[in-house]
Amino acid sequence: MSSHSPNPTPSQLWDPRFDIYRKVPKDLTQPTYTGAIISICCCLFILFLFLSELTGFITTEIVNELYVDDPDKDSGGKIDVSLNISLPNLHCESQQILDIAGEVQNVHGAFNALGGADRLTSNPLASHDYILKIVPTVYEDKSGKQRYSYQYTVANKEYVAYSHTGRIIPAIWFRYDLSPITVKYTERRQPLYRFITTICAIIGGTFTVAGILDSCIFTASEAWKKIQLGKMH
Repeated sequence: MSSHSPNPTPSQLWDPRFDIYRKVPKDLTQPTYTGAIISICCCLFILFLFLSELTGFITTEIVNELYVDDPDKDSGGKIDVSLNISLPNLHCESQQILDIAGEVQNVHGAFNALGGADRLTSNPLASHDYILKIVPTVYEDKSGKQRYSYQYTVANKEYVAYSHTGRIIPAIWFRYDLSPITVKYTERRQPLYRFITTICAIIGGTFTVAGILDSCIFTASEAWKKIQLGKMH
């Protein structure tokens, strides 16, 4: 006749001596007003830090870096330029685009330099010279897709030109200076594991410091009470 032993209970499978989170009976704990104040302050502090970290986790961070390279190698070293100029007081006799070697180019594109600039109040006999410092720019979104563009700073000069034969016909000059430095903007978001690690550190660190502070205050308070009782006796 065989007998079957009952299934072991969890208490029989595990030794409670391995428990590092020992429990203190409630009747051995003592609540204090100081502890209550520190607990409330801790909760508010944790909530504040949690909301700050959550805002940083949701917000997309844009990181920029500089390097020496041609980001758009398929362009052949040329920039697409589009000009839309209105000359209400001047007849435009010719339009030429010259490179640094003085050769004429017919470059078409959509680079909108000085969009919306207005010089209607300028001297109608003056020439305008614009010097644009072009910086290649790469923008990479969170999906890894890259977009190529250009940033620029501009300096302009207005003058009336003369030669030994008299006044020179007004002209408009656009001089492009291409920078060898490329600026890259990358969208980044804080990883989830880093956010969770930070939140755990906030909660654990806050309660640890608060526990030490509460213990020091409670110990000092009990010592002061004993001193006062000693004086009374």
